[in-house]
Order: sequence, then C-alpha cells, then structure tokens
Amino acid sequence: MRFSSLLQMNCLIIVLLTITLTIATHSKLKTKPQLFTSNQRIDCYPEAESPFSNYSKESCLARNCVYDDQANTSTIQCYLSSNYGYILQSSINQTNNIQLKLKRNQAIGSMFPDPIENIILEVQYYTNEIIRFKLYDADQQRYEVPIPLTPSSNRIDSPKYEFDYTSDAAHDNIFSFKIKRRKDKSILFDTSLGGLVLNNQFLQIITRLQSTHVYGFGENNHDTLKHNVSGKLSWGIFARDQGTNWDTNSNHYGHHPFYLVMEETSSQKPSGSMHGVLLLNSNAMDYSLNSIPSLTIRTIGGIFDFFLFLGPKPEQVIQQYTWLVGRTFLPPYWSLGFQLSRWDYSNLTHMQMVNQRNRDAGIPLDVQYADIDYMDSAKVFTIDSKNYQGLKEYFESLNRDGIRTIIILDPGMFDDEKSYSPTIEGIKEDVFIKWENGSLMKGAVWPGPVYFPDYFTKRAQTWWQRWITNFRSTNLTFDGLWIDMNEPALFETNDPIPWNWVETGSNYTLKCPSNQWEDPPYRTKSAYRWDRKINRTSRLSDRTACMSVLQGEVNPTTGKPSYRHYDVHSLYGWSQTKPTLDVLRKITGKRSLVLPRSTFIGSGQWAGHWLGDNEATWHEMKRSIIGMIEFNWFGIPYNGADICGFDKTPTEEMCIRWMQVGAFYPFSRNHNIWKTEDQDPGAWSSSATSIMVQALRIRYNLLPYYYTLFYKSHINGSTVIRPLFHEYPTDRKTFDIFLQFLIGSNIMIIPVTDPNVQHVQAYIPSSEWFDYYTGHQYLYSKQWIPITAPLDRIPILLRSGSIIPTQQYANNTKYSRMNPFGLTIVLNSNGNAQGDLFYDDGDSIDTIGSKSYYYSTFQWSSMKKQLTIDIIVNNYSQMSNLVLDTITIYGLKHIPTIINVNNQQFIVKIRPFTEIVDIIGLRLPMNQNYSFTWSNTTKINTELPEYILKDPKYRVDCYPDPDVTSNACFARGCVYDSITQSNYPSCYVPIEKGGYKSSTIENLSNAITQYNLTRLSQKPILVPNSKLNINYRRDPRKPPSNLKEIVTTDPNEFSMYGHDVDHLNLKVSVSGTDMIRLTIRDAEKDRYEVPVPIQWQSMSVPKMTTPKIQFEMIKTSYGQAGFRIKRTDTNSIIFDTSLFAHGFVYDNQFIQFITTVPSTNVYGFGENTHPTFRHILQNSSRYGMFARDQPPLGQNENLYSTHPFYMSIERDGQAFGVLIFNSNAQDYKIDEYEHDQSRITYRTIGGILDLFFFAGPRPEDVIRQYQLVIGTPFMPPYWALGFQLCRYGYDTLDNMKAAMQRTLDAKIPIDIQYGDIDYFRQQLDFTWDPIRFKGLPEYIDWLHKQGMKFITILDPAIDSEESNYKVFTTGEKDNIWIKWPERRNIQVNETKNRNMLGYVWPYGKAVFPDYFYPPAKTWWKNQILDYHKSIRFDGLWIDMNEPANFDTNKLQPWNWPHPEPWNLHCPIDEKLENPRYKTAIFGDYLSDKTLCMIAEQTDGQGKIYSHYDVHNLYGWSETLATLPAAQATENKRSVVISRSTFPTSGSYAGHWLGDNTSGWPHLKYNIIGMLEFNLFGIPYIGADICGFLENRTEQMCQRWMQLGAFNPFFRNHNGLRFADQDPGSFSSSVVDSNRRVVETRYTLLPYLYTLFHRVHVSGGTIVRSMAHEFPTDSICLSLDEQFLWGSHLLIAPVIYENHTMKNLYLPSNNERWFNYYTGEEQLILGNLTVSADYDYLPLFLRGGIILPRQASAMNTVKSRLNPMNLIIALNKDEKAEGTLFWDDGESIDTYEKSIYNYFYFSYHVQTLTILPWTFTYAKMFEETQFDEITIYGLTNPPKKIYFNLKRISSSKWIYDSTMKVLKMKNLALKIASTHTFRFS
Repeated sequence: MRFSSLLQMNCLIIVLLTITLTIATHSKLKTKPQLFTSNQRIDCYPEAESPFSNYSKESCLARNCVYDDQANTSTIQCYLSSNYGYILQSSINQTNNIQLKLKRNQAIGSMFPDPIENIILEVQYYTNEIIRFKLYDADQQRYEVPIPLTPSSNRIDSPKYEFDYTSDAAHDNIFSFKIKRRKDKSILFDTSLGGLVLNNQFLQIITRLQSTHVYGFGENNHDTLKHNVSGKLSWGIFARDQGTNWDTNSNHYGHHPFYLVMEETSSQKPSGSMHGVLLLNSNAMDYSLNSIPSLTIRTIGGIFDFFLFLGPKPEQVIQQYTWLVGRTFLPPYWSLGFQLSRWDYSNLTHMQMVNQRNRDAGIPLDVQYADIDYMDSAKVFTIDSKNYQGLKEYFESLNRDGIRTIIILDPGMFDDEKSYSPTIEGIKEDVFIKWENGSLMKGAVWPGPVYFPDYFTKRAQTWWQRWITNFRSTNLTFDGLWIDMNEPALFETNDPIPWNWVETGSNYTLKCPSNQWEDPPYRTKSAYRWDRKINRTSRLSDRTACMSVLQGEVNPTTGKPSYRHYDVHSLYGWSQTKPTLDVLRKITGKRSLVLPRSTFIGSGQWAGHWLGDNEATWHEMKRSIIGMIEFNWFGIPYNGADICGFDKTPTEEMCIRWMQVGAFYPFSRNHNIWKTEDQDPGAWSSSATSIMVQALRIRYNLLPYYYTLFYKSHINGSTVIRPLFHEYPTDRKTFDIFLQFLIGSNIMIIPVTDPNVQHVQAYIPSSEWFDYYTGHQYLYSKQWIPITAPLDRIPILLRSGSIIPTQQYANNTKYSRMNPFGLTIVLNSNGNAQGDLFYDDGDSIDTIGSKSYYYSTFQWSSMKKQLTIDIIVNNYSQMSNLVLDTITIYGLKHIPTIINVNNQQFIVKIRPFTEIVDIIGLRLPMNQNYSFTWSNTTKINTELPEYILKDPKYRVDCYPDPDVTSNACFARGCVYDSITQSNYPSCYVPIEKGGYKSSTIENLSNAITQYNLTRLSQKPILVPNSKLNINYRRDPRKPPSNLKEIVTTDPNEFSMYGHDVDHLNLKVSVSGTDMIRLTIRDAEKDRYEVPVPIQWQSMSVPKMTTPKIQFEMIKTSYGQAGFRIKRTDTNSIIFDTSLFAHGFVYDNQFIQFITTVPSTNVYGFGENTHPTFRHILQNSSRYGMFARDQPPLGQNENLYSTHPFYMSIERDGQAFGVLIFNSNAQDYKIDEYEHDQSRITYRTIGGILDLFFFAGPRPEDVIRQYQLVIGTPFMPPYWALGFQLCRYGYDTLDNMKAAMQRTLDAKIPIDIQYGDIDYFRQQLDFTWDPIRFKGLPEYIDWLHKQGMKFITILDPAIDSEESNYKVFTTGEKDNIWIKWPERRNIQVNETKNRNMLGYVWPYGKAVFPDYFYPPAKTWWKNQILDYHKSIRFDGLWIDMNEPANFDTNKLQPWNWPHPEPWNLHCPIDEKLENPRYKTAIFGDYLSDKTLCMIAEQTDGQGKIYSHYDVHNLYGWSETLATLPAAQATENKRSVVISRSTFPTSGSYAGHWLGDNTSGWPHLKYNIIGMLEFNLFGIPYIGADICGFLENRTEQMCQRWMQLGAFNPFFRNHNGLRFADQDPGSFSSSVVDSNRRVVETRYTLLPYLYTLFHRVHVSGGTIVRSMAHEFPTDSICLSLDEQFLWGSHLLIAPVIYENHTMKNLYLPSNNERWFNYYTGEEQLILGNLTVSADYDYLPLFLRGGIILPRQASAMNTVKSRLNPMNLIIALNKDEKAEGTLFWDDGESIDTYEKSIYNYFYFSYHVQTLTILPWTFTYAKMFEETQFDEITIYGLTNPPKKIYFNLKRISSSKWIYDSTMKVLKMKNLALKIASTHTFRFS
C-alpha cells in the first residue's frame, strides 16, 4: 500500500514537471503560467445584483474570495482566487474511456458549504461525433437525471475530437482540460480559465468559447437569437409559470441546457463548423457569458454530465443531439392545420359562433380548442353543464366536418375529498406528491386548493390514464390534449393569498418550510432575478411546489421516494407527457397530439410545445421567431406562439402581420386571454380576414412539404424551422439574423414585425432565391435589400435547386388531403432541381415502422430535358385516388413548347404578370412513376410584372417635349391620362405598341452574331401644324376641315416623331470573356457613327472557358425584342431592356432605350454636377450630356465634356460598366426600380446605338477593361504633379510675379506658373501684351532656371478681323475653318465665304479651326511651334473648346464692344438646329453658347460631318492636335489640359473641372468630379482650388488647399476681379497650414507618379472611391466625402464650414488602418469621428502597403534630388508590399523605350526586401538613395535588425512600443542594389 502511494506520488511529480504523455486521442500537457486579466475574473457573488443578497466585502470574504476595493462598476469586485479548483491525483485509460481522479485544492477555502473533496472526471468516447464527460463525487452517489438516452456506440474508430488535460504550475497545479476538433484543432471546450467548483449545492464550470457566436439555452425570453457575450447577463434555467412577456432576462416553462457555437478560424472568419454542448442536469441553474468569450454554468444539484456534439454542419449537430435524447414525434397531419382557441369563450354559443364565422370567412380550420372555461369551476375532468351543455355533441359535429378537437387538462386536482372523484381516487391510490412525513402537499391554482399527481410513479400514470379514458368515453370526445400548468404552476406559493381568491373563495396558499432545499446557499438567477420586482427574497418554490417534497417510486434501500422535487422539479412536465400520449394513442387508436407547456430534454419525442403566455406586442412577435428556432434546436420542432398575442389586445395591423408569420409556425394557433376582445381571424374587418385567409392558404398548399420535413425530423433528427446560418454557415452576416427564417432548406419567410411598414430589409445570402409570388430571382449575394411587403403580403422566397411538393388547399386537411398535388420546381443555375414527398394516412401510429406510407423523389434536369418521379415506397393505397395536377416552375430560361408524359402532351403557360411557368391539368395518379420529357424549347417570353402595367411611375413617356395635349398624344398612337400626377407621364406609350421584334439571326463569325429587328407598329400619317412639337393626324383622302377634329390612330399605329427606322440590324460582338459590344444600326441606310478611334477586337471565347457575361435576346409577351446582358456566375442581369421593350425607339433624331440595373449603386455619366457620387434615384433629375461653356452651378446642367459611361456595383460587390458610344446630344435619367434595382432611361438625338459592356467583376477591373477600348491614360511629366499657380486677371506681369513671390516667400513648394488670356494682346491667341506683360519671356526663363515651368492658355476661337494677324491669315489660306453648308449660309453676304463667324474673347469676330481637317492640325502645330520660339512654355491649357461662342442666337454677345448689335444666329427652322426632342440641356437651342448645328466639318477624305453630330468631339479633336505639337517644342513629354473631353481624351490630356465657385458645396463637387473622371479614364484631374468665381473666405481656401493637395492636377486658380487666393496671400497661420499640406503632397509624389505609371501601362484609376476599393462593404457604397489614392492612402478632407471634426469610415473586415503622420493604429474601426483642426487634414494608411516617399523641396527638380524613404504599413498578417517607378520625369515613352527603374518592396515573415527589378535609368543612382524606413504596426519589438546579413547598430533604429512603430534612419542605401532587412 505504501509502495503504491509512493509510486503514485512519483508519477504525479513527473507529470507536474515536464513530461507530455499522449495516449490515443487525449494528451497530458504542461503549460506555462497563465495571467488572468480583470475581465477574466470569476464572479464569486453573481447574485450581488439583488438588493437582498447581503453583498458586502465581508460576505465576499466569507466565501473565501478576493475583494477588490478599487474595482469600478465594469469590473468584477468579488472574485474567485485563480488557484481555486482541483488537482490531478491519478488517471486510468481504457478503450474509449478515461477516468481522472481529482482532489480539491485545500489551500483555498470553499466558496460554499459541503465541498466535494474528491471527484471523478470520466470521459467517454460516445460515438465518433459525440464525446461525453462527467464530473461527479468520487465518494458518494448523487442524483443523476433519470431520462432515457440512446446508448453509446460500440465502435469508435474515427473520433472527430481529442481530449487534452493539463496542470497549471503557476496556480498550485490546478487541473484543466480541453476538447478539440481533431481536424483543425479548434478548441471547443476549455476549462483553463479556472473556476471549477463542486459543492453539495453549488456546482460551477467555466469554459472558454470557440467564438462569440453562441446560441441556445432555454427556456428564456431572448431578444436576439445570438447571445450577446459582451452584455454580462446571466440567465436562469428552471421551469416556472412565467410568460415570455415577463420583463426580460427571465426563465420560463422549459429546461433546456443545450447550447450551440458557430466556429471561427484562427483569423476569425467563419469556418462553417458548429458544435453543440448539452449539460444533462435538471436542477435549477443559470448561465452567463463573458466577452473573452467564455461561458459560466452554475447549478445547485446533481452532477456535471456533458455531451459535446461535433457536427460539423449545423444540421448534423441537431441530428446528433436528437439521436441521443430522442427523435421528434411525427405529428398527425391534421395538427399541421390552423387551430383556433381562446381562454374564456364563456359558453358554447360563443365558441360555435367564433368557429362558424371563421369557416364562413374561408379560414381553413383543423382544430378547435377548449380552454379551462369549459370545466365546472376549473376542475379537471368536468364540464360546465350550464354554459357548455351540448359540448360533446358539438365536438362530434366538428369531427364530422373534418375539424379535430383538443381540450386542456391541468395537473392540479381540486381538494374535495367528498365529491370530486379524481381526488378521492387519487388519494386512495396514493398518486399525489407528498411531504417527507407522508402528508399530501397542497397548493393553489385555478379551482382553489389542489393536489399534484406524481407522474414518476406508475400508480399515478395508471390513475391519470384511467381518468382520461373515462372522461373521453363518457363526457367529451377529443383528438388531442393540451397539458398546461405543468411546471408545476401554483399560485402565490409563500405569499399570503392567491391572486384568484375572490373567484375560488379560498385564500389558501402553499407555504414552504425553511431548509437547505427550499433556501439553498445559492438560489440561481431563476430566483434572485425577481427579488427587486417582488421586494423580497425570492425562493425557488415561488409560483410552484416546495423543493423539499419527495417524488418517485420508493427506493427499497432508503424506504423513501427516489427523488426530491428540488432535483426533478423541471422534469414534472416531462414526466406527465409520455403517459398522456400513451393513453391518447391507446383510446383513439391514432397518432394523436399532446401539447405541454413545460418541456425537458427529450420531450420532443412525445410532444410539441407552444411558447406560452405572450402578449400582443410587436416585440413579442419578434421573440416568437427566436423561440420557434430555439425549440427546433431543442428537438421540439412542433412549436409555435399564440398568434396575435395571448395577453392584451392587438391592433388589426398587428394581428394581420402576426397571422402572416404564424401561418408558418409549425404549430399554428390563434389564442388569447380572458376578458379581452376576440382576435380570431374572423373577428376583424373583411379586408383583414381576407389577408389572413391568403396566408393560411399558402400554408395549406405547403403542408406536404411541412409533413415531409417532419418525417425527416422524425427519422434523421433535422430541424423543420431553421435560421439562415444553418444553410450558410460560412456567411458571418447570417449569424445575427432571426427576423427571417427558413422552412427546411428551401423556403425563406421574411415577416413584417414592425408597425406601419411596407418594406422589409431582407438579407439575401446568395443569388439562388426567387420571389414566391412573381418568380423574380434575387440576383444578389450576401446583401441586404428592401423587399416590398404591403399589408396583404408576407415576403416568401424559394430556393433554387428544390422541388417542393404541394397540395391544393381546402377548408381543412380532411378535404385538402383529397385534393390534387402539385410540384413547385425552382431551377438552379444549371437548370436542375430535386425534392421528395412523404405521405401516409396522416393519423395512424408508426406508419414508418410498418412501412404503410408513400415516399417518392423528384428530379428535373434541363440538360436531359427530363423530369422524373420515382416512387421509393408505395404502401399507402389512397395515393391511387390522388393525382398530380400542376407543375409550377421558377427560373426556367428556355420554355418547352410541349411536355410529354404518359403518351399525353401538355402546354406550358406563363402565369400573367410573373416569371412563373405553369403546367396544369395533368391528372396523373400519384401511385405511378413518371418521366416527363420535351424536345423543343423556345426562349421564354418575359411576362411583364403587374406593377409595370398598372403603376404610373413605370409608364414610358410618349411626349417628353413640352406642351402635351390629348390630341397631340393620340396622334402619336399613345394613351392620354389627364389626371395623372405631375411627375408621371400623362401621355404614355401603350405596352403593346412600342419596340421592335426579332426576326432572323445570322452568325457572322464565331465572335459576331447579327439579329434583324423589325418595328412592331406602323407610323401614323402625321401632318405638322404650326406648333412644331405637336403632331396632328388627318385622313389624306379627305379635304382639310376647319373644325377641330378628335384625333385617333389605328390600333397598330404608333410613332413619337414620325421618322422611326423600320428595320434594324443588331450586331453582338464578343471580345474574350470580359467584354461585349452591342451595335444597333439602320438596316437600310448608313447613319453617322462616332469617328473616334477605339480599340476593339472581336474575339470568341476560348474553348473550355466560360465567359463572364453573355448576351440574351428576350421576347416579351407582346412580341417585342428585349436585350439582356447576364453574368454567367450569378445569373445577375446587368442590362435588360425587356421590361421596357415598348420604350425602345429608333427614330431619325430620337433614339431611346430603358434598361434596368440590378443595383441602386450607379456611378458615372457626365460631365454634370452631381450632388453625390452615387446617383440619387428618388425624385431624380434628368441630366443632359452636351458639351457647353456652362459653369457648374450644382443643378442638373450639362457641362464641358461628354462621357456616356456608367459603372454599377451590384449587391454582391461585383461591378460592371457600360459605355454608350455616341457623340450626339443625349440625356439620361436614373430612377428607382423594384427589388432594390435602378432604371436608366437614355436618349440621344442622332447617330447609332453602340454599347460596350465590361464585366469586371471588381470596379478596378471594369475601368481597366474600359481603357482597353478607349486607351490608357497618358503619362504626365513628373513636374506636372507639383503645385500650380494661376489666375485670370493678373493683368500685369508684376502681379503675376507678386503671387509667385508670395508663394516662394512662404516656402510653399511650387512647380508651375500659368498665363491666362489676360496676358495676351487683345486676347489674341499666340500673343502677349508688350506693355502690361513686358519682360514675360525673360521671366519665364527665370522660372526655368529656378526649376519651374510655364503653361499658357490657348483658345480655339481665332480673330478674323485683326489686321496683320498671321495666325488667321495662314489658316484662311489653308481654308481650315468650320463652314456653313453650301445649301444654307446666312452669313454669306457678310463674309463672302462659307466661314462660320462667332464671337468669344478676341475683339474681332472669330472663326473656329476644324481639327478634323488634317491641314488644320498642321496649321495648329505650326502656330504652337512658332509661339514657343518667343514664349517658352512647357505645357498647354486649351480652354473654351466645347467650342464656346458667346450668346449665340441672342441680340449680341455679352462682351460685344460695338454700338451696332451683331451675333451668330442659327436658322432654327432647320431640323438639326431645332430637333423635335432637344434633350435635357441648358438653353433654348442646341446652338446656345456654341456654333450652329448645321455647321460642317470634314476629315479631308471626303467625309462631311454636321456639327450636330460631332459637336461633343470638338475638344477631343483639338486635344489630338495639341499634344503632338506641345511635345514637338522640346521633344519632351509636356502636358495638355483640356476643358472639353470625350472618351479617349485621357490618353492625351488631363482635365480641370471648369469654372467653379468659391462656395463650400463646391469642395464636395471637387471630390465627386475627381472620382467620376477617374472612371472616365482621365485621372489627371482637379478643380480650381479655392474656386474660380466669387471671393473666397480664408477658412474655405485653407480647407480647399488641403483637399486640392490630393487632386492629381493641383492648381489654384481664380477669376477676374476677385480677391487674391494664392496660398501665400493669407494670414500667417493659414499660410503655414498651406505650406505643410503642399509639403505632404510633395513627399508623396513618388507614390503618385508610380500610380500614374501603373494606369498608363495597365489602366485603372488613381483617385478612387471607398466603394471602388471596398465594393462588398455596403457602407462604402455611398461614401463620397473621403477618397483613396490607389488602394491604401485614405484622404478625409473637411469640406464643411466651421467643422473641426471629421466623420469618416474605416472598413473593418480584416483591415488595419494607421494614422499617416504618426503610425498610430486606429483600433476603433467602422464609423468614427476624428479631430481635424483647421490646419489638419486626416490621412490614413491601410495596412499592406509599402509607400515610397521623398523629402519635399521647393519644386520637383529639387525634390527629385532628395533622399527617398519608405513607410511600411503592415496588414493583419504583418505583410506589406509596394512598388516605385522612376525615370527622368519628362522624356517621351521612357517605359516603352525601357529607360526607367522599377522597384519592388516586400515585407514578409519579418523580412524586408528592396528589389530593383528593372534599373536602366542610371542617373537615379547619382540623384538619390533610400535613407529612412518606417514600419507601422510592428506588434513585437525587434531585438536585433540585420541588414544584408549584417547586424545594424541600434543607434540607427528606434522602436516606439506605444505606437508600435519602428524607425530606421541614416541608412544611405544604394538605390541600384538589392537590400534585405531581417528583424529578429
């Protein structure tokens, strides 16, 4: 014995030192000491919240706990010592079983009395997926829960778990253990936090949680499905008569200590796995959660008996759990029908009336209930013979009508030993619960004093079953039993009188004695939760039986009953349930139904559950969904709440909404309390009742699906109702969702649970869901969208890939079971679906065991063109009398013309106003197998949704011109509605008339397909009257009448403008996988096409490759052709004209299409002033696109450029782009559309339709693809990235010099000085004023010597009247000016030639070069080269090139200097000058502020263009002529800035945002304009800083300089006669602020230059929106007050007056963000507010970037000689990378000629590498070096740093442990060499 003990001690010592022992799947580990932070303290006084807890320092210390006098309210003050616990003594390892003997650490006193000194931890490998571990007293037997469990498996060959244990040497060798998932080592249960306590009446265990996603435990009134681990709440579990409306944080009727955890990976991403944990313990307990995260469970009796279920899929966890505790019962079919109840019908007449009015209203009804008011004085097994006389006969009549009946029974038997037989017999048979002395325990409930049967005894079960049998046979027939009050519930135990003493006449209440069972040392949250509410110390026995009474059969050893109520209280309802079901099945011979209120683990194998006494509030409606899901987890899927609320009175709206959601509860019953108004469906208004009928009919249609789910639950243990994350376990967003739920896998219910709501925000987890009502597919993924939910509709979604069996509804299931079946087939993206059906007689017992059922499977394959129905089991004979009659199909892309089955043919039809396909009238017997086949399919016709037909906002405007009249409308063949709201069209296109139909298809090549289109309607014969914009119709066969005729058109006639093209060719051209071009031309004659060269190569998709997008030709139900572009991966339709195909118009001067967009996130189109970057859809404006000299005023004006390109970001974050390649005047309007989509109406007045589609899917991909077509941006010279100074109105050279000198004196870096037209002589191009600007050439030379540049302005308007003006005369000689057409020259008498004269800045009338004409380009280049000889400019600023002409068509120009008025007047009778549709542009005519539209231009090769067509190309054509000339001046890169641009302009020039205003709104316009022009392919973009028009304020200019420093084109510019605003002209503090922000920019120029190189070579953006970089973050989609340079530098300027705080958003999904200036990590992410004093610009670096920088200098010539440095911002994985491009900064095509350097920087695994990939620009070696490196976010300080394998001196680096920033200085790294730093 002594040897044995010594051996054990030695073994223990060895274990405690160092040895690690691994046996099978568990190991014994030695751990390092653990440090516990304050949030890891273990609460030693959890009941301290109670005012009656006697909490104090003394009471804390009395528990042998630690008390912290300094603790704040958020910190646990009284806590358990860290070495409280148990110490390992010995271990025994057997096959699939481990026993560890533990001894309490006696160095610490016990927390409560009677500690258990020696315990056994027994670990049992239960199955491969279930591990059981028990902690129990090693020395004496304790109570264990007496419920049956499935025994463990004999074969454990591949356990999915590992069991490890350890001893903590730092805390007295306290023992702890872990259970891991074998596959990924995830720790699922971990007691290392300590706190293991086992006392006689207090047991506590604490486990770390694998993640914060914790669910389950009950029964409690949780307000969210997922527990809030940060809420520090505790919850009691203890069966008690407490309604769900009883406050919050309370325990209810059932006892379910079962919880679930959705797991995460080590990077905190959802792993897709779930595990569950059951504590098999029936004593009062509570649980609490902590943010660590951890879980604390406390119970006051029994043992710890845990089961851990490893899943790993959520459904598998529940299947494993129900395998152990018992599979759910299969409910009778009728119990799935709607059920009607109320407490207090008061009499039979009222019950009959309510029942009948519901049936009369068409409410399907299967079950009628009788509550306790049917009893005589609430006594069980009695009937009120007065008020319910005839109840038996009524129930029998209901049965004949197919309605079942259920009555309530309570367990309490009235204390009447003289005349009440149940009690008399019960006493005689010893069935009631007794005190320890043998006397009966008596309490008070409904009838007064009562006794309670002890259902743990066989004698009580026999007595109970006999009384049910006799009562049913003698008094009242019923089909099921509702057993209530079985917690057991008693009224006012321990209080003086019961609440109902007036009704009963008895003031008796049960008073429980004081002892250890009634008043245990720890009461649990189940009791002390109520102390404050009842103002006394709550006891466990309150509202129930005394804890110290005895129950159960007599134990032969003790001679006493086996159990104490203290232990088995929560089993009372469980013990009553099975005997009740057994007798019901015996006496009915049917399956029957038991509905208990109190449930326990395993109750679901015998019964369902209703969720108890709720109340009529919206809050309780929400809670009901949580309860419904939780009880599915608990293995009781047959559950539901009292619809419309039990207590209080609902509003009609609430009851409608609750009936809608309740129609999908598995247990669907309307029930309410006494003394309230009726709330049954028939009690409401007829409209409300009809809505409820609709919802219930949907339920009844779905009953076969429900029944099949219950069959699977019964067989496999799966859930019937489940949360979204069961099906989407890797989607974190689903983890928090409970207000939408799934029925099985395939039906999603999204109820309205708030008042006055017509839309619900629904989360669409994938693009596989279809709208139940319309068949619309929600082509979103992982996005929230609003779904329309009018009062009469509950949103329902169907999942693709499913086949759902249905059966036509009827008044109840007796009749619905006779009706035909249907199949609802929802096809997935592959065109497949499958499903199954279980069916039996619905009522017999164990039809599955006897195989008396029917089971079949269904499979649809679009590829095989086959639907099969295979019967697996066919043993339910009635199936031969039932038929399959309908098939309903969702997601069918190609419709079969004929379906063949059983030698019959059936026609497929589209359901009106939906995308749903029906096959009806099949009448196929259900007892046979079938194979449905089809051969030919046609493209499915698009059925227009009903709202398009009926909602005025979806009308297509037939009269967009002004002054509509009914006659004018009718003359176009359109419909007129005089009472339409003003914002909707009153004259609109009939849906059946507009559009084109597709006739033939021709494959021109592998990459090109052509469709021939023919106009659907004929053109009316129209005769214009004097009003140009109104059409009148007359019969040409009759003479004109002087009478006003009523205008009509024939049914097939329609035309808006009378010149529609009848035949079109639609050519679809594919270019690889990413791009599609759709070109629509007149089939019979040529039309103008945009002559801008683009890069398009038709190229078929390679074999074995799937294109990202594809074209579909759609046919509407009216025969029109619709055009779709669809994503192939998600089936998202990114472009779709089919819904508005009648709005497709192709007239000679009016082309229109309307498309839907699968998102509300639309960006682009321009140039306009948009108030937001993301287009506003509600009450949106129509914007024109037509180049015009129009300052941005903040309205919907058309500005200088034309960019018909837009990009949209879809709900799943994928993006696409569309270019409409048209140069005519055009406009667009973007509106809201259904299902969170948009609708674009586009119009142009000439040319053709030429559309390009770019698939993305990332926003940056879209722009790069776009630039493959239009060309990548030009590479600006390095100096062009510096600060630039300009103003219109220096007036003299001295003023120009002064502004420059102020800037230099302020030491503000500057690179460029501009000359505006005021330096010209008489504002003539190619001149300078020799008086006011005397010495200008010399000054420019001085600027050059200082390292600065000069840019001059040039306007296209050339003075034709200035004498000796060589510029004009040489141009005139070459005849290069824009001309009048020969047929119409209204200036010919003045000019004697065809030159079109206008007037702009020069004093004389102006002519305009035609830059399409090659001689004009030559002339322009010669003028530039000649001018450069005298004014040595470095770049050109081409302004006024829309072209601008002042006040065309007015009396005279605003600046006309002569007394006699003169102006350019255009002939408005010309159709080009005054088209029928003008587009939404400013001005009365197209020619306002520009040239006449009939002007002619030529390419010199025989092609003549009308200015009408090429007006928008004027600036573009000038740009192409200007850049080569600028580069030819000194054979350098140069730069061109153009005001008017068009697609492809970015390859040649930059752009500034025009004549803005010194107003605060224009700062935001600056950001939006930058973002948009980056989309347009012109990243060299910026605004006039501080504003061009009006006087600035100092604060505004300070903020604008901060913003402007991050405009790629950085220029301060203002207008004539306004105050100076150059950055040196302000107060010293502002000047200092301006200098610092310019210096910040200059340090970043290497990064900016590298970005320009990247987009020049590969395409893309430089300035980008948050949406662009974070398209899956819904918050980013609308952000436009912060932006990014590239992917990693975030700029957050203050753009509002007097603001010194900046609201911004930092995306938090696995991101790190750092303060750019300091390197401090921003730990709080998401929406935040940062300080931003007037001199501070918030900048943030995103982790993952290595940013090249260079010290600032006064200009770039000097800064390029300064040392380089790197900022490294590490991401979550402590990685980063970056690049640097470097050349001489000004030579042409250095990249193309390989005269450049390119560096790659990488930080990975504590190693920094600087690698010059390409080094061919050798001069850089002489100019600069890397001198400094800074690392942000370096979590662990380096001890040593090695540079190229050599340790560097610590004097060269410093680590800031607070900021986590490392700085290395004075490195002097040679720029041409590879360098490696290793951080040890």
